[in-house]
Amino acid sequence: MKKVALICGLIVLMTTSCSLFDRGEKFVNPVFYEKMISASHENFEVQLTPTSIYMFSSESFKYNYTCKLINNQMDTVSLECFKYNYKNEKEETQVFTYTLKPCTKENLCLDEGGWLVYEKVEPYEYFDKTLTYIIPSKSEDAPKDKFVNPLFYKKLSPISRGSRPTFLTPTSLTYLDLYDKEVVGKCKMLENTQMFVTLDCSFYHEETKETYGFVVRYVLKGCDEKKEYCFDGEWFVLENASGSAIGTFVIDKKDMGQ
Repeated sequence: MKKVALICGLIVLMTTSCSLFDRGEKFVNPVFYEKMISASHENFEVQLTPTSIYMFSSESFKYNYTCKLINNQMDTVSLECFKYNYKNEKEETQVFTYTLKPCTKENLCLDEGGWLVYEKVEPYEYFDKTLTYIIPSKSEDAPKDKFVNPLFYKKLSPISRGSRPTFLTPTSLTYLDLYDKEVVGKCKMLENTQMFVTLDCSFYHEETKETYGFVVRYVLKGCDEKKEYCFDGEWFVLENASGSAIGTFVIDKKDMGQ
């Protein structure tokens, strides 16, 4: 009888241990497994697992953190991650916390069914900082020949140094050069969501007789007049080409009706 009781006790203990192990190795909310797209000028894509954070911004920058899950809730997860400090020759840790907020018009996110994710890193090496990411709603059935969000057809008026007036279509990127001459690139649309589009574009240079290309992403950021000077615009558009932050635009209120 004692032997049977001991075996039953071991089974219960093993079952409980497995249950605890599973909870520690799986996110309570599976949304955290989805790819996150940067909604700021830090042009990162982030992929989480309970034991890692993979960051990607270009072929030249890929980073994989080894982590331990220390907070696992429906709306927030925290991962303690390790990186080697070559200067001090020791392993250091940082805590990455990701908080989910559903996309709503109130938080200036147009992708119904999508999510905003706020990333907080402690301690941060340079200054206290929170980054924002987008998890778009599923868009496998997004059209290939037109933008899901018609805002991307509007004129993009530059507000950052070096940017030029820009016009997008799903198959082209047109900007005005320093002499207001149109420069047109042929594009293929790679991503098409309510909050961002990604285009793979090529341009032919008349003088050099060469063709050059890059992948460029345009991300909508709601303009909050209480927090920032909006340049008479309703939406900022952040432009990132091939992993580099290269421009900020605004969609002027006067152009919204075009």
